[in-house]
Amino acid sequence: MTRSGEPLLRVRELAVEFSTERGPVRAIDGVSFDVLPGETLGVVGESGCGKSVTALSILGLIPSPPGRIAGGSIRLQGRELVGLPERDYRHLRGKEVSMIFQEPMTALNPVLTVATQMTDVLMRHQGMSRRQARRRAIEMLELVEIPSPEKRIDDYPHQMSGGMRQRVMIAMALSCNPRLLLADEPTTALDVTTQAQVLEEMVRLQQKLGTSVVLVTHDLGVVAESCHRAVVMYAGRIVEEAPVEELFEHPRHPYTEGLLQSIPRIREEKLPELPTIPGSVPDLLELPPGCRFADRCYKADDRCRQQEPELELRCDIAVACFHPNRYAGCPES
Repeated sequence: MTRSGEPLLRVRELAVEFSTERGPVRAIDGVSFDVLPGETLGVVGESGCGKSVTALSILGLIPSPPGRIAGGSIRLQGRELVGLPERDYRHLRGKEVSMIFQEPMTALNPVLTVATQMTDVLMRHQGMSRRQARRRAIEMLELVEIPSPEKRIDDYPHQMSGGMRQRVMIAMALSCNPRLLLADEPTTALDVTTQAQVLEEMVRLQQKLGTSVVLVTHDLGVVAESCHRAVVMYAGRIVEEAPVEELFEHPRHPYTEGLLQSIPRIREEKLPELPTIPGSVPDLLELPPGCRFADRCYKADDRCRQQEPELELRCDIAVACFHPNRYAGCPES
């Protein structure tokens, strides 16, 4: 999509493949998007659509083998990351780009204290002494509202609750003031109350520090609360990109429409069952011709089953559909 301002992150035609016994699988196929400075971009879709692979690609963490970036460009502040040597990537991670993983119990080292893990990052990327790094780590734990941070910093991960561990991950990820933060399902393993607290904390810190965020999630409620724009992915491709308010009020792609209708909500009228999207995501090894969503789409016709639609800009919303939903605010539709 065309917007004002120079993007911090620019992804163009990204393709990622994985080798399998049945042949190569293209998990990401021609994905393009921008992230502006200070912006939060939500990446949403069903499990297996390529959300997490996209985030891991940006951070250079695609396991090789079996995975590889098969094409495209990832530029951070104009610097090309595709093909960057691992030594250079190690200097980049934590300092310029950080990541919050889905499950902090596996992301944090269980045999090292929080102090050791946080100070190592600061000493490596900021050149601090151990005393300086410890002071900074305590400040960050206080910033994410962990009680008694000067004491809890010496705890091991198992001595903390899930919500506190996730706060530690946020503190660690932001401790070096990275320009870009990748958050991969950061609240999935938490209870509803803790989810709300962690999301509120992320938004508050993002606003305070001015960090750009790519938030990977399957939860549209999280996107509504936290993001400025959203990218909707399906079977390895982007099908819609829009400002969050527009996405929720006027979804253009039938898949986005189906996702929004599937959100549980309190309704005055009694419905026989929660609306769902029929069918399932296609096998990436046996993709049908034409639109990948055609077999599940109530609008699909012969053209949809024969040609694959390109992502086109329509009234500030990019949509890959031959029959996008219409609304009065977009005379082009």
